[in-house]
Amino acid sequence: MEPATQIDLSISVREFVALTGPREPVVITSDQTVEAALEILAGECILSAPVVMAKSEDSVSLGMDGWYLGTLDVQQLLLHLVRQVREKKQGGEMDAEMLHAAVDQLFSTKLTSMYGNDSGIAFPAWLDKSLKELIEEGFLTGVPGPNQLAHRVVICDHQCQVETLISQSDIVRFVAEHPSCLEPGVLDKSLEELNYLLLGKAKDGGSPREVVAVNQKVTAIEAFELMESSGVSGIAILGEEGQLVGNLSASDLRGIGRGEFGLLMSVEDFVLVNKDEVGCFALSPTDTLGCLLRDFSEKRVHRLYVVDNQQAPLAVVTLTDVMRFLAHSGVPVSYTHLRAHETPEHLVCRLLLEKKKKK
Repeated sequence: MEPATQIDLSISVREFVALTGPREPVVITSDQTVEAALEILAGECILSAPVVMAKSEDSVSLGMDGWYLGTLDVQQLLLHLVRQVREKKQGGEMDAEMLHAAVDQLFSTKLTSMYGNDSGIAFPAWLDKSLKELIEEGFLTGVPGPNQLAHRVVICDHQCQVETLISQSDIVRFVAEHPSCLEPGVLDKSLEELNYLLLGKAKDGGSPREVVAVNQKVTAIEAFELMESSGVSGIAILGEEGQLVGNLSASDLRGIGRGEFGLLMSVEDFVLVNKDEVGCFALSPTDTLGCLLRDFSEKRVHRLYVVDNQQAPLAVVTLTDVMRFLAHSGVPVSYTHLRAHETPEHLVCRLLLEKKKKK
């Protein structure tokens, strides 16, 4: 009997899907309101979903019924709300009435103008790319625009219908289960040896990049405003002594509904709405890469903090950081394919959508 094929980052995306099982993604149609879409996300206990063209006379006549348009993300909606509130208050104080009005306006909005582009898009040819190419070209450079990174890659057929999606979490869980994806011995290296995964510190190898954080007593809306202005998807919550006591991110928005979302609560109380405690997951600089991958995989979180002996945060490692690390690890691959957003099929999708908008 021939030995089993070595599983590493050189396997094809098709093999990866076969090994992990194809995902049947929840999709939301573009004619839904934000309120209806949030109810769907809450019912499925997910924070994002692909948005597809709603069935209509126009979409059917153009052959665009069910076409993938973009991704709806709960955090994206909240940050949209934060910007809206900031414009309304114009430097003044924020009150519950203002927040209620902004939320009601957001909830009544149709998704046609609300979906975003934090997902890469791929077509059938991508199934023959290597897993490493998917990481490099799908997650790290697969979204057009400055500083845009993909948190998931949506795979469509030639008619732009959603077939499956692959998230950063899927990749990390796979690597945690298959150590052969990494160079020998690297799993036993400490985060300190890896310079906090080569990312928690500045690119020049200097001091750790600043961890964006707030005191546990500030309001949730203030914390989200800081998150939006800092361009991050999660921030640390600190106690009175500067110790890490929690994390605020999109995962704290599950099941949100009308009203002001509880955004005038302290960030500490806001997090407790959907959790039994405020705490988050942290590692020490001496913990290994293996520990980090295991925690990401088993605890299903999107970020882990590196803390000192007093529990003060030194750095934060995200799933995107792990993607960058994997892109510089493992087996060499070729770069003979077009990137996802440059494929002819995607250009056709975009051109037809622009044509429809002009009518």
